Amino acid sequence: MIIGIGGRSRSGKTTLAETLVWHERSQNKKAITLHQDDFVNRIEDIPLVRDHIDWEIPASIDFELLRKTVAFLQTQFDVVVVEGFLAFADAELNSMYDRCFFTVISEETFRIRKAADTRWGQEPEWYVTYIWESFLAYGQPPASLANLMEIDGAKPYPMEEIVDFLRHSGS
Repeated sequence: MIIGIGGRSRSGKTTLAETLVWHERSQNKKAITLHQDDFVNRIEDIPLVRDHIDWEIPASIDFELLRKTVAFLQTQFDVVVVEGFLAFADAELNSMYDRCFFTVISEETFRIRKAADTRWGQEPEWYVTYIWESFLAYGQPPASLANLMEIDGAKPYPMEEIVDFLRHSGS
């Protein structure tokens, strides 16, 4: 099974991915997470927006390598989870997913969480706004995406519903 997890920045995608992998492993399944951030193109190949590297666009991700990695790992694992801000920005990758989750938070919650995220230093306000706008432009799941469950990233995960969705959706 290949699971795609997309959603707004700071909405809980990685936490959901880790939770799903833990759950699948507790069911004696081999499971692994792929983080979109591990598939960025070379920095010199990513455009700039003002003085910042533009991580917020599909061109920042090596989707070909990500697809090849998913295809290979699918032969080695029972469950492969792909998570990222742009997890639904590539049509070929979307066609590989068996189940999808879309984590949603409000703009206010995003801004509060982003302000607390200092992994790369404090981002200027214009860039935080740009992240939000880029998500609206590139991060939304396409209408054609099948087997999609929306998750409120501001609340505890409804694990019973999630597990039921994984086991029964589309079957």
